[in-house]
Amino acid sequence: MLANERKRRIVDYLKLKRRATIEELLTLMDCSISTLRRDLNELEKEKSLRRVHGGAELTQDLSEELSISEKTSKNIQEKEKIAQKALSKIKDGDIIFLDAGTTTGILAELINQSHLYLTIVTNSVSHLAKLTDDRLIVYLLGGRVKKVTDAIIGSQALEQLSAYQFNSAFVGANGFDDKHGAMTPDHEEAAIKGLAVKQSQNAFILADSSKLGQMSFVKFANSEEVELITENN
Repeated sequence: MLANERKRRIVDYLKLKRRATIEELLTLMDCSISTLRRDLNELEKEKSLRRVHGGAELTQDLSEELSISEKTSKNIQEKEKIAQKALSKIKDGDIIFLDAGTTTGILAELINQSHLYLTIVTNSVSHLAKLTDDRLIVYLLGGRVKKVTDAIIGSQALEQLSAYQFNSAFVGANGFDDKHGAMTPDHEEAAIKGLAVKQSQNAFILADSSKLGQMSFVKFANSEEVELITENN
């Protein structure tokens, strides 16, 4: 098989699966591992994919936003580790902001089981159903529901959020690095995330390692404003 054909098949497979291991690609291509690695390196230089530990993933459009159902099935074990670490940052009696997202959704479940007395503000309709313990006082921001991410956004939500102060905020991001900070594809979600960071004594970005070094359209926080929690730190 010619190099161009191999690379086309790799990209087509990643468009279908978004992420693939070296073993998957070797089975697909029926070539040597050195040939596959050369193809992957060339595709990365062409910005067609991103090399990750043990495989590769499709380079994401800066303005692309995965749906909540698509995000739920990705990197589940990593997200569970991140949520456990985030829970350790919360103290009894804290007032916290809980951003919409799948990792924060896992954190919501852990909080509900923790027996902590907390006040929680969230912009996620689905988080509300997970925060049922009597020890929790929960506020849901009002505004427009962005169905693809289950996030409540808009001027009404921002106005409410501006009245609150938090011990901690737990916020998701689509991309993060030290130079560009925390990023997300949508202006209105970025406004909510950025304000939550500013209103908090401590702000935490919950992002698995696939988000590190990635770029997204809108920056909502500088790296020095937040503490990154990932599965490896």
